[in-house]
Amino acid sequence: MTTELDRVLETVSSLAHERGYTCRLVRPDRVLLSGPTVFTLPLNEIRRRVRTHPVAAWPGVVAECIDAIAVTLETDRDDPLDYSDFGVMRHLIRTRLYGTASVGSDGVRRVVAPGLIQRVLIDRVHMVVPVTYAMLARWPIGEWELFQLAEDNVRGDGGVHIDSVHTATLDTDGLDPPTGPDYLLPIARLRGPEYLTAHARWLGDHPVTGPEGAVLTMPAKESIYACPVAGPGLATSVDALAVLATMHADDPWPVNSNVYWWRDGCLDLAATTFRRDTTIHVGYTDTYVRHCTRLGLDVPPRTDIRREHP
Repeated sequence: MTTELDRVLETVSSLAHERGYTCRLVRPDRVLLSGPTVFTLPLNEIRRRVRTHPVAAWPGVVAECIDAIAVTLETDRDDPLDYSDFGVMRHLIRTRLYGTASVGSDGVRRVVAPGLIQRVLIDRVHMVVPVTYAMLARWPIGEWELFQLAEDNVRGDGGVHIDSVHTATLDTDGLDPPTGPDYLLPIARLRGPEYLTAHARWLGDHPVTGPEGAVLTMPAKESIYACPVAGPGLATSVDALAVLATMHADDPWPVNSNVYWWRDGCLDLAATTFRRDTTIHVGYTDTYVRHCTRLGLDVPPRTDIRREHP
């Protein structure tokens, strides 16, 4: 029986050979392509990407992955970029948020909330290069100023689009809307730019926050789901975001399935979530409970909430 992994490997191998590369599995989740240049492809990431497309479209998706890396590496080989030239680099500096599980030890980074790391990157159009502390040591800029520059560049790029999420269509069995079954949560989806997750740092710039900020989740790099904090619907909002987080946990370029509370430019962990079989487990944090108490809102249970979700 042919598995998804088998089909992906066959597609990668066929497209690699068409481009003059040999293809060899070097780890269960990684293949090495050798030819005009040499690089590895992360199979788990490719599998996440192809799942969002019909099988007939897989060759196009995989070809885009291969070509994006190959073009950048071949360009770097023929006309190498001087990473020590900060005059050039400063215009390419960007930043993005990652889950802590995906972060190595060498890149310039800082913790912005439990489970979230902010990294500084060099934008190479078809791929990104992490800024390392060795690079930073050669540049005439401090670490704090580097993060500020990266954020300014991302904000200057703009390009964020905001859509309404129709929560009535969500399978949120077990949620209890505060104003009856027809109550629609004002959940918005932010999408668009390559460095979208960084916008969670200045969420107040977008019309998705309330008097006490917003609760949000960013299950993957291409989407932020946010709901304003305003009134008694907070607990329901967090639970609905937990459903969205677990629904999109397998999207390409995952971040994490946590729910956060943005307020006055700061991110706090509001809830952790995970899915087991048909149940979504939501664990509220002490910080979230304190915020609810301060606002005079009903304090949710301190134990996990189990929501049936097929």
